[in-house]
Amino acid sequence: MIEETGIVRIVEGNTVWIETTVKSTCGSCHASENCGTSVIAKAFTNKPELLKLQAPDSLVVGQRVKLGVPESQLLSASMLVYILPLFALIFAVVLLQSLLPSAHEIWQIGLGFAAMAMSFYALRRRELNGKQKHFSPIILGAVNEDTVTMKNEIPLKKLS
Repeated sequence: MIEETGIVRIVEGNTVWIETTVKSTCGSCHASENCGTSVIAKAFTNKPELLKLQAPDSLVVGQRVKLGVPESQLLSASMLVYILPLFALIFAVVLLQSLLPSAHEIWQIGLGFAAMAMSFYALRRRELNGKQKHFSPIILGAVNEDTVTMKNEIPLKKLS
């Protein structure tokens, strides 16, 4: 499970808006002072991101919570976003080449990119329709000063 800590910003019944900060991993690299990617990462500040989630327990504004995404869900989402458009591009080019062998390369490239763009559009529409709720992070528990309260209500040691 990949975990992140966030802060509850808005509570609307069972729905909460949780703010997390997107962080770059360049700060932990030993070569960050001599790396061009690190310079670019430093130019873009860490920006907060709001997530709308269903709250299993009653949470209050300002409370810190621990969020988690199972690795299997992350891998499936990555496969959809990276592999599906690539297969759409290859399939469209091969299909056009087999149906019209005399077609110019520019048409093959254009159709390939159009198929790839359509796959991105279809994935976006699927996400916006809310059919992929299982790709959303889940609230693992509330992080308090002395304890962490999980769903099973077993107090654990403070997270560092």
